[in-house]
Amino acid sequence: MAFLEGFLIGLGMIVFIGPVFFTLLKSALSYGFWAGMMVALGIFISDVVCVGLCAFGAIPFFKNPLNQHWLAIAGSVILFGIGLKYLIKPDVNVDKDLKLKAGHYTAYFAKGFLVNFVNPFVFLVWVSVIGLAQLKFGEGIDLWIFLGAALLAILLTDSFKVLFAHRIKHLVQPKFLIRAYQVIGVVMLGFGVRLLWFAFG
Repeated sequence: MAFLEGFLIGLGMIVFIGPVFFTLLKSALSYGFWAGMMVALGIFISDVVCVGLCAFGAIPFFKNPLNQHWLAIAGSVILFGIGLKYLIKPDVNVDKDLKLKAGHYTAYFAKGFLVNFVNPFVFLVWVSVIGLAQLKFGEGIDLWIFLGAALLAILLTDSFKVLFAHRIKHLVQPKFLIRAYQVIGVVMLGFGVRLLWFAFG
């Protein structure tokens, strides 16, 4: 029961359309399946770290308004940088056989990790989920089964997003991709503004 409930909670998180979704989409469309999967893996490991920190007593740290303030500022800087790059210089790759170097995969992993980790809303969501799970399952093994199932569901849904983006990439024209990336850039800037509003509002 704990696994099923955790898995359904993880699937339900697909409704949260944040900057990580657009980072995932852009990476898969630009450089293919494995680039997108490295972003997805970065997001997954970031969530694992978030869950670990919160579950082992860091909840007061992330509930602290001052810490949320600085996390929001750091996140907005990263999102502004990514958004401006997508908007001003949208890179479009149409080479199906392009091979990325190891450093590129590391960069995509880091991008997924950072965009997710510095977003205070991610921690607030996990704080809520962990609090709910602790009320129902206590501190025993069922709690970790619940959280593990939620993380697994998120990784699977992100993987399907990457696969979908990779499949449709070669069905669209480069001009459309450029416009799509510029729109993603504007959206990322919007998320950056939202984080600044959260920090100073």
